[in-house]
Amino acid sequence: MLTEALSAVKTSRTDTPSCRNIRIHGRRTSIRLDDHMWDALIEIANLEKCSLHDICAIVHDNKEESIGFTAALRVFLLHYYRAATLNCTSCRQHIHDNKTEE
Repeated sequence: MLTEALSAVKTSRTDTPSCRNIRIHGRRTSIRLDDHMWDALIEIANLEKCSLHDICAIVHDNKEESIGFTAALRVFLLHYYRAATLNCTSCRQHIHDNKTEE
């Protein structure tokens, strides 16, 4: 897993973050994220069988007022994938095996 993640960093797109329009409860807003973050949001929306706008509205409605929306989206992405990893039996075993080697 580490090798794949590092490979992604090495070959990461060097574009500046892209800005896209989304709708939250019918109101349009613009969000600027790296393309990898957009890809992850779209992937999660597909996995959850909802739209990108739905995911963004859920994050918006559940974030603390003091936290910026794009920061909340990044935190959401990290925790979504961490939860998926920790709920995966083979992933948990891999994490456990690596901890016992230390």
